[in-house]
Amino acid sequence: MNTIAIILVIGLTLFTIGLSIFSRRFTRTTADFYLAGRKVGSFANASAISGDYLSAASFLGVAGAVYASGLDGVWYAAGFAGGFMVVVLFIASALRRFGEYTVADFAFGRFGSSRIRLITVVAVLLTSLFYMAPQMFGAGTTWQVLVGTGFFGMSPYTSGVVVVAAIIAFYVAVGGMKGTTMNQIFQFWWLAFAMIMVVVFAFGNGFSYPKALADASAEPIVNTKAFTVAELTTPDAAGLTPYERAAEVMSAEELAAVDEFIASDAEGKIPVAFYAGNKLHDLRDMLFREPGHRYNTFDQFSMVLALVLGTAGLPHILNRYYTNPSGKAARRSTFWVLVFIGTFYILAPIAGLAGIGFIRDFVAGGGELNAATVNGLLVKPDQLMPTIAEILGGQWLMGIVAAGAFAAMFSTVGGLLIAAASALGHDVYEKYINKNASEAKRVAFGKASVLVFATLALAIGLAIPYFGLDQAYPALIAMMVTWAFSVGASAFVPMLLTGIWWKGTTERGATAGMLVGLVGAITIIFLNILQQLGTLGHEGILGFVGSLTYPVLFTFPLGLLTIIVVSKLDGQLPKNVDEIWMRIHGTASERHEKQHGLDKVGSMFAKK
Repeated sequence: MNTIAIILVIGLTLFTIGLSIFSRRFTRTTADFYLAGRKVGSFANASAISGDYLSAASFLGVAGAVYASGLDGVWYAAGFAGGFMVVVLFIASALRRFGEYTVADFAFGRFGSSRIRLITVVAVLLTSLFYMAPQMFGAGTTWQVLVGTGFFGMSPYTSGVVVVAAIIAFYVAVGGMKGTTMNQIFQFWWLAFAMIMVVVFAFGNGFSYPKALADASAEPIVNTKAFTVAELTTPDAAGLTPYERAAEVMSAEELAAVDEFIASDAEGKIPVAFYAGNKLHDLRDMLFREPGHRYNTFDQFSMVLALVLGTAGLPHILNRYYTNPSGKAARRSTFWVLVFIGTFYILAPIAGLAGIGFIRDFVAGGGELNAATVNGLLVKPDQLMPTIAEILGGQWLMGIVAAGAFAAMFSTVGGLLIAAASALGHDVYEKYINKNASEAKRVAFGKASVLVFATLALAIGLAIPYFGLDQAYPALIAMMVTWAFSVGASAFVPMLLTGIWWKGTTERGATAGMLVGLVGAITIIFLNILQQLGTLGHEGILGFVGSLTYPVLFTFPLGLLTIIVVSKLDGQLPKNVDEIWMRIHGTASERHEKQHGLDKVGSMFAKK
């Protein structure tokens, strides 16, 4: 147990709770609870957006993906960093000028339909749940490395999930958006400091990026995976068993432990190491500096497209733009976000590459880690950051990194809970269930929604290892976050782009496009999960669809095409489409002049 690290994490947690309690005095109305009163400045909002955006996938998953997959892992950093360009160029200012509270508000205001508002709410909730899953998994895996033991009879993983879910539910319910914003600002700068420190310590311990890249690419990539006795002895399509593949890589001593496991016919699974396959070139070795470890031809394009477009489809990120006082402030916020996250995503791949050599050498020298290893490699690459921190800087650096990991989870899940609560509280309760509810009742319902979704997040976190997803995918955190990006990109981005930039978009067209994108993305993701778990084969159309790790290359253009075709066939534009267009694209003076003219006409009729 790392005492110093635990003290730092407890300190971070207490500070987070304290900020939320302090912020409670500023959370009296729904505008305060959901939007922090629309008074968050550009630099502060940029820090909060960065904290909201740099989740466990960024802090733990990107470095872990590079560690496990080389160049295919670097795509995460490139896609995450590039995603905000779509937001700043096409969406941020228009959303803020349009006003309101949520993405569902925009859909209703743009198209004037309760149907599209409710469909948008469902899409927000599903996207949020997809994004909560990797945060909860990150909580469990970080707790395993940090503490190594559970409490009240729970496993270390379960303990981590329960603790994080409880803390976040409390501070979001108490502090609302104001408290969440203040926490996200602090948490972003903490996790950024932690990433910088890991890279600084790596270079201080003799790390050389060119040499490490050459060394990592000198031999084929090696995968690690846990198997049961039956799985170890079952031949694959090429006629080789996992045991035979492991024998090509593992030392005699490590293989002896596997032999003993097979001979005892023990329950459970044992991790082994084997050379990775190449999904782009079947007959070539899979090298660190080349693509093909994680993605086939379709997925190479689809994954990057999912990350670039998915940022513009994350409801908890889009909601943050409503907290700016103006559209101009929203643009300034995004400029600073690009600076912050661009720097962060340069550092994360460096940490991932550094981990390969440092962890291998540490284990070879007889060092002991809380994280499981085989053949000098982590069994769970998502545990890379706290592990390399302990190797490079001892308990203090591990404590800083562990606190950074929890900060990343707190900030992102906090934003997700606010987005989910606003979808239920503002878009459903206030609009349809109790239109005349007092401010106190509206805020109370929002807080109850936070608790409900925190419970769902807890359940999802516990279900991940139960169904074996942590063994089915390498670098699972980054994978699951990209699924969330895929759902958001497929469901929201076609509607947002056409709704903002094409006056001819109709309500039926936008609704049809959202449904096609949402249902298509989720269907493909679940087929891929079933295929990875061995439930679905690779034959036929379903097998091909299931082989698509990321659906965006198909679902985004299909959703966009659906909107265009249905809108052309429908042709039923909102009666006030010109006023809507002025509201989205007009300057402040034009909107003021328009409103002044309407007020003047209204006054004339009133006199008559």
